[in-house]
Amino acid sequence: MVLSSPKPTADLAPIAAHLERAVAGRARVSTLHDMIVIDVEREHLIDVARAVRDDPTTRCDLYSVNAGVDMGDGELRSVTFVRGVGTHVFVMLRTPCTEMDPRVPSLVPVWEGANWAERETYDMFGIVFDGHPDLRRVFLEESFPGHPLRKSFMPPRSDARGG
Repeated sequence: MVLSSPKPTADLAPIAAHLERAVAGRARVSTLHDMIVIDVEREHLIDVARAVRDDPTTRCDLYSVNAGVDMGDGELRSVTFVRGVGTHVFVMLRTPCTEMDPRVPSLVPVWEGANWAERETYDMFGIVFDGHPDLRRVFLEESFPGHPLRKSFMPPRSDARGG
């Protein structure tokens, strides 16, 4: 069996070039396998997300998932995947923040489906999604100390662990 990278369902080069012009100066656009990757600072995230959603070339109307990434050097990333159901375009939006200032704008105003996924990322990584309508933990109780998927996380000691 031969493993290979996913094949794009659309010709990504002209789409990426179009998006590069559409978000001029607000983000960096590239491609990776079968998707367009947009690296965008938090102050431009909402505008760029709306462009990806509303532009007829991409028309990314399906919010898929958000993932937190701990880069291990104090940098965190909010990584959002969206898809154009009709255009078959996949887009990854990557937005950096830091452990000291873990804030990123919520994408709920752009895609309502971001609600639950952002709560999961908040719970596990501690990224605060500014403007989220109900940002609270999903898996852990509110009093749980820390965010378990951060590389710096140290589990609390308990009698259950023998400590």
